[in-house]
Amino acid sequence: MAQRVIVHIGLMKSGTTFIQGRLGANRARLAAQGVLFPGPSWRRHVNAVQDLMGHPGHTPGSWDSLTEEVNAHPGTAIISMEYLAMARQRGIGLLASSFGDAELRIVVGVRDLGRGVPAMWQEAVKNRSTRTFAEYVESIRTRGETGQRFWRQQHAARIAGRWAEQVGQHQVYVVTVPPPGGPGGLLWDRFCEVAGIAPESSWDEARRTNESLGVASTLIIRRLNLMTEDLPVKGHKRRVKALGKHLMPAHRAEEEAIGFVVPDWLRDEAEAIRAQITAGGVHVVGDLDDLTPLDVPGADPAAVDADAQLDAALAALEATLRQTTRVRPE
Repeated sequence: MAQRVIVHIGLMKSGTTFIQGRLGANRARLAAQGVLFPGPSWRRHVNAVQDLMGHPGHTPGSWDSLTEEVNAHPGTAIISMEYLAMARQRGIGLLASSFGDAELRIVVGVRDLGRGVPAMWQEAVKNRSTRTFAEYVESIRTRGETGQRFWRQQHAARIAGRWAEQVGQHQVYVVTVPPPGGPGGLLWDRFCEVAGIAPESSWDEARRTNESLGVASTLIIRRLNLMTEDLPVKGHKRRVKALGKHLMPAHRAEEEAIGFVVPDWLRDEAEAIRAQITAGGVHVVGDLDDLTPLDVPGADPAAVDADAQLDAALAALEATLRQTTRVRPE
């Protein structure tokens, strides 16, 4: 039986892809320390969590398969999937009861909301949202439909508190994401501290995935969402989302980032969340000062001119053509 189970639940856009990629790239090194990161790929974690939470189209038995491997491992095992941040009482209870007497540690990665808002808007656009950035921010402020979804995914105090109610506050660890310019690898070091992973002189790096887009490319994806509303969900995922995920990031260096000046109301929200985390009695690894919202340098999406968007669209078209063997059937 596992001695310790680390369950990394996100939050979204808090370095989760980086941590998952490094865990996957270093399975052999971790195994030498007695640490299991089930494979062969991270997709296994996705399938298992979808099964646990009863998502449409889940593969029955995926969660049981993962937990059987974890429970058969005699050391530390790590599960990482950001959908778990939105788990409710039933899902949390099922997860907590899956690992017998193993020590359970829930890891909640938290990034400041200044950087989180534009990152989450971009993620929403990749996933077919047609809201402008201004509309997205306003919905966060007013708790509109989109804003409610944002807070379900990003209100760190509520998420940590919900898990603490089920598993105990001393089993929940909030890991803060360092601000820009901090020591390289600090987020990984903080995660390793919670997981009990010993330092190595170097770690293998994973191939970068789910990279950010520049502001102009994000606007192009939003326009494509409007133009392809008739596509079925799978068609959008395989075409428009795939374009944004795999081809358009290469143009990011030629574009400005999504700029964001943190409004006072969001600073107030961040301060309230920080106070609630402190009052909740969970572990904090890092510094809660890291959660002070930061302005993000870049361009206001509403002010990006047509030439910049044209350049992004042409770069995307060129990248697509280089991936395509023929434009029309013979």
